[in-house]
Amino acid sequence: MKPLFARPADMGTGPVPRVILSLAIPAMANMFFQNLYALVDTMFISWLGTAALAAQALSIPVFYLALSACKGIQVGAATIMSHARGRGDMERASATGMAALPLLLLCLSPAVLLLLPQFNQDFFYLMGARGDVLDLAYNYSAWMVAGFPFMAYVFAAEAIYFSNGDTLTPMKGQLLGNGLNILLDPVLIFSLHLGIAGASLATLLGQLACALYLAGGLKKGGLIRPALKIKKKHLPLWKAISGPGAFVAVTFLVSPLGLSLVNLVLASFGPAAVGAWNIMSRLEMLGQLPLLGMGGALVPFIAFNYGRQNFDRIREGVRVCLLASYVMVLPVMALFIFMPHYLVIPFQADAEVGRLAAYAISAAALGHLFIPLEMAMYGAAQGLKKSGYPLVAIGIRILLARYPLALLFAVTWGVKGVFWSQPASMLISGALSAAFIWLLLKNSGRKLKNSRNLA
Repeated sequence: MKPLFARPADMGTGPVPRVILSLAIPAMANMFFQNLYALVDTMFISWLGTAALAAQALSIPVFYLALSACKGIQVGAATIMSHARGRGDMERASATGMAALPLLLLCLSPAVLLLLPQFNQDFFYLMGARGDVLDLAYNYSAWMVAGFPFMAYVFAAEAIYFSNGDTLTPMKGQLLGNGLNILLDPVLIFSLHLGIAGASLATLLGQLACALYLAGGLKKGGLIRPALKIKKKHLPLWKAISGPGAFVAVTFLVSPLGLSLVNLVLASFGPAAVGAWNIMSRLEMLGQLPLLGMGGALVPFIAFNYGRQNFDRIREGVRVCLLASYVMVLPVMALFIFMPHYLVIPFQADAEVGRLAAYAISAAALGHLFIPLEMAMYGAAQGLKKSGYPLVAIGIRILLARYPLALLFAVTWGVKGVFWSQPASMLISGALSAAFIWLLLKNSGRKLKNSRNLA
């Protein structure tokens, strides 16, 4: 019997449950380590006071903005490379891998403006920052932006690994980088008295370590490596990457926009409400990581088998993803519903922040029941090159459902009502996602059947 984490995974002929799990488990761990440092940052920053916690909360949308661009290009590149490998077109797969990094850096370049103190202050003033929060937001965001080039390289390298059925090496890179980040956080924040700036500097150094590890793995494995040089042949590839990538990026962009809108609603209730939402968001993301890993693993699997025109494996992959996701999500829901006060303890927040955060966590937990549907739909849609479906579902959840509900519930039930906008919007998105899964499988099955008949 082959080991579960045989590398690369046999996406074309291996048993579907084994292949999906061999891709998903390292991907889950990868995402866990990617987000663990953010949770640890939030914990240490909360020890600096409510103003620091609010400054980080207002900086998070900027990070998600960059993350959206990186994730969009990564998924676009990985999908094209996986599909090309499924067709046996190795030249296109290699060229796509080399073209991704310059596109990533180009998309992230506007963030350099946040390194200018006056621009930074004006930007965060518009985001709702006042007084000490303005200065703290600059201290945190400046080092965060300085680390974006290293983050770009990590995403480009991971796309190459993912398209080759290897999610284990990226997991090891994230373990190294984020482990270093966690170790450096208390040293830089407290021992060297850098305060909130130390948290984002630790993140930069962790991203650098991860990038160096992944670069070494690509060289050792004889795989293509991301390159800074822009070639003429990259331009049509950028267009190809931007096809699925743009929808993914916009889908992820909706998240920081949605966070900003809810922050504006909560800002009227004071910094404690914003800080509580920040803590809840971090913990909720940590609880969703296994599901994000399953959805992410589904993308290269479906793209590869779509290239091979194997509909049976596509349908089985979606089924396995949904089943495994529900097995994982129920214990997380129970933990969030029955033990929210214990989850807040490590943040050492003041009494008001802790009370509100615990309430927000237990309310948001109910929405986890619908996340597996959204994640399975995301993986299926990206793999089938139908990136508009996730954009519609997530856009409706965050912009057309959560924000209006947050406003309505704020007027009706106050600050606690705002937190209930989260599970209510997830219910709507879950219903849409279930319908989209059915539609995607129906249409792709018909298309592949017609292609075989024509052949």
